[in-house]
This record gives sequence, structure tokens and C-alpha cells, in this order.
Amino acid sequence: MSWSRQISGGPTRSVAAVGLVALALLTACGYQPLYGTSPGGAASADLASVRVARIANRPGQRLRNVLIDRMNPRGQPARPRYTLNVVLSEQRVELGIQKDATSTRANLVLTASYSLRDVKSSRVVFRASTQRVASFDISTNDFSTIVAESAARRRAIVVLGNDITIRVAIFLRRRQGTRRSGGS
Repeated sequence: MSWSRQISGGPTRSVAAVGLVALALLTACGYQPLYGTSPGGAASADLASVRVARIANRPGQRLRNVLIDRMNPRGQPARPRYTLNVVLSEQRVELGIQKDATSTRANLVLTASYSLRDVKSSRVVFRASTQRVASFDISTNDFSTIVAESAARRRAIVVLGNDITIRVAIFLRRRQGTRRSGGS
């Protein structure tokens, strides 16, 4: 067997075999994709029953838009089962202090505290918070600094929105599983 045949034939088959074994192990342990279609239902259907409440300030509006895009891509539900309330706070921490007391770098710390409320009972069924730190350079040009800070804020908001969506989807999936198994 030539060297080129070993490289193209042997390892490719080995990688495929390892992939099949890994897939078999994942299905054997009860793994189910979060957004997939399965007998247990998809997280997308659960998320579609969540209405995202208004969030104060412009960064809050942007976070709300990200959450709506992730949870309700077809629009807010007409009859929501849950309401998601989010409080967004922001802090700017300057770093890289020079001898003349000017900063050259800053961290933008965004914290989102959120709760999921059952519409029928008005009870909070899930509460959590998440935080994201995004860094940006402070330039001698004020406009450059504003643009960099704005870009850092946008990046942080997208990550916060993704994190909140995943956590809420996991909670709803577990809650759905608990109901099926006879729990509350």
C-alpha cells in the first residue's frame, strides 16, 4: 500500500468510525439537541410561547430585539404562556491608566437580571442573571472611542441575548420533561 493511499483511505475511515461511535454514545445517554425536532418537542416551540417585555433605555431595546429574534422569529405570541422581564445594567471600567491619569482601554460590563413569569398564575417560575464583559480601546480621537464603545456594547448585547435564550430554553425543556414524568 502506498503512502498516499494510507493518508486518504485509512485515517478517513477511522475518523468516520469514531464519529459514529460518539454519535451512538450520545443517543444512548439520552442526549437530545436543544433546537431539534424530537418526540419531546423542540425548544423553539417552547420559546415561541414567551413574550419579551419592554426593557428600559436604548441598550435594553437592542437586547429586547435580539431576544425577540431568537425566541419569537415569527413575532410576539398572541397568547403567551410566559413573560420574560429583563433589567439591564451597564458599567464602564477604565483600564490601562497612564502616568498622566488617562486610560487607554476600558471594559464595558453589562449585567442582565431576568425572570420568567407564568402568565396564568403570575408566579415567577425562573430567575437568573448573566453578565458579559466587552473591551474596547480608548483613543485620543473622541469619535473613535465612541464607535469602539458602541461596537463593544453591541457585541455584549448579542452574547447576553444568546445566553438568556439558551438558559430559558433549557429551563422550559426541563419543566416540560418534569410535567411529562408526573412532576409539577
